Amino acid sequence: MAHEMLVSAVRDRLRDFFADGWTAKGWKTSAAYRDKVLTLDPKNKGDPWRASLVWLRQMDAIDDDDERAIRELTLERNRLAHELRKVVGSSYHHLDFEGLFPKLLALVAKIDRWWVVNVDIETDPELMDEEIDAASVVPGSQILLQVLAEVALGKDEKAWALYREFMANPASAQPS
Repeated sequence: MAHEMLVSAVRDRLRDFFADGWTAKGWKTSAAYRDKVLTLDPKNKGDPWRASLVWLRQMDAIDDDDERAIRELTLERNRLAHELRKVVGSSYHHLDFEGLFPKLLALVAKIDRWWVVNVDIETDPELMDEEIDAASVVPGSQILLQVLAEVALGKDEKAWALYREFMANPASAQPS
């Protein structure tokens, strides 16, 4: 699930940003998306994932280290998804969940924060003139992933504390 949140942060948010309509199947891909994003695929195949990574690099939303981490996380996700029986049933492959999950959380938060600061706030007439410290922006995805991490790592009470804090003041997750 966490990797799917990374995919959404990288690929889906950009596709939705450039959408120019809605169909029964979801957002309608625009000509601008095809021209400004899909053409960036280094393999010239119009792959939304690869093209979105290039676009995010061009916007300085991610850097070389982030791209390396995304590749590492994607390889591990694929290994886990496609070789699950080997991973679970033997010592074939040790999954470093405690080492990888914080990287994934940081990447999703960084990309989502970039969108909030550089798109959402900049295009909101009520917020565009406000001084907002980017480091203080906490995307909702970050809160959800923190709860997942606490639960997955067996820290149930800490997860419930995060949840209760969020539910007591959900506005705290929104830009001020």
